[in-house]
This record gives sequence, C-alpha cells and structure tokens, in this order.
Amino acid sequence: MNYKLPDPEQKSQYVQSKFTEIAPKYDRFNDFITLGMHRYWKRFVVRQTGVPIDGICLDLCCGTGDIAERMKEALPHGKVYGLDFSKGMLSIAQERERLHHKGVFYVQGDAMRIPFPEDSFDAITVGYGLRNVRNLNECIQDILRVLKPGGVLVSLDVGKIRLPVFSEISQFLFFKVIPMIGKRLLPDQDMFDYLPHSSISYPDQETLKRLLLHSGFKQVDYYDFFLGASTIHVAYKP
Repeated sequence: MNYKLPDPEQKSQYVQSKFTEIAPKYDRFNDFITLGMHRYWKRFVVRQTGVPIDGICLDLCCGTGDIAERMKEALPHGKVYGLDFSKGMLSIAQERERLHHKGVFYVQGDAMRIPFPEDSFDAITVGYGLRNVRNLNECIQDILRVLKPGGVLVSLDVGKIRLPVFSEISQFLFFKVIPMIGKRLLPDQDMFDYLPHSSISYPDQETLKRLLLHSGFKQVDYYDFFLGASTIHVAYKP
C-alpha cells in the first residue's frame, strides 16, 4: 500500500503522536540508519554555534535530548533549554537528565509558537525538526524572533544528493531499506514511512539557504555529509 502524508492541517497532531509512539526506539533507529554518524553530526552542530561558555541556547524539537546534552557540555556556565511537543520524547530526555544531571531545562511546547520572549537566545539548534513543522516560513520567523541580535541558528536535517547515480541509490535506501529497518524495531509503525516521504517537499540545500536569507538572516552557510544526504545549515541573525 502506498503511503500518504497527513494533510497540512493534520500534520502537527500526527507528528506529535507518532514521535511519542517511536520515542523508545528513536535513538537506536538513528544509529542504524546513519551508521552512528548522527552523533558526530550533532557534535558538529554544537561546534558551529560558537556560543561562549556562559551563553544561552535553545534546542528546538529536542527529541530525546542528544543535542541539548552536548550543548550543555559546551556551555558549563550557560543555560540550555530543550523544547519538544512530544511527551514521549520529552519523557526520555527528562529521564536522561535525571540520571546524568547535565543541567538541561526541558519544556513542552510548539516550535511554531516558541514560548520565550524575543531576543532570548544566543543560539538555537534543531536536529531533524524543521522538516516536521506545519509551516516552515512561520517557524523560521519565530526562530528569528527569539534569537538575540547576532545569534545563530544551526539546523541538521536531510538534504538532497546532486549526483544522479548516488541520488538514486540514496532514494532506494531512504524509501525502501530505512522503513524496513524501522518496522523491525516497531512493527506496523507508519512513522518510518513518514520520515522519507516528508523529505520530498523539504527544500534542498540552496533553496533553504535562500529561504533563510529572505526571512531575515544575514549570512547562511551549509555543510553536506554523505554527499548531501544530510546537511547542516548555519544562519546568523543581524
């Protein structure tokens, strides 16, 4: 049966409930599909923020807290908040905090309406989150609102491979192999079909760069991994 993405008006509820369902196996799933490389990419995200050790950072769509924990290690005298609207993901992040005492403050909330005042953060990090918001343009505008002047957004997400042969291989892996791996972890879970299909309409690297610039960021760079299958955008607020 062909998979059909949820309608735009249903996307937020769908993503929220489905990420809660897959939360217990999410980190293991990421390890499988990236061969563990997502952990290196997340450390790269933290380095790209360049925030001083007493800075304030928000990890948006924080999931189980992977990036937030690494960010707090880099900011021993700063504050790090993790925000997600999936109760299942947050419960895992909060349990990790209870066990390891990293010092991250976790908040349940919507990336479309970030529950902080304007000019609050030196940096905002996002790991595989922008692809899942209901309206990408509106989310970027709210990120700009809560970033301090000179603050930085660092987003890790899927990208587009430009070389035709490698692109075809990637599409086969992403749409056939990855859902099969996910369903071995959690049988009959259609979220593992959602993940590749949600990448179809997500902007390629150059398009997202232009979108960030047009939204008001003054400088945008990106870094490709796996020939562009994963990418990190770094954007600075004026």
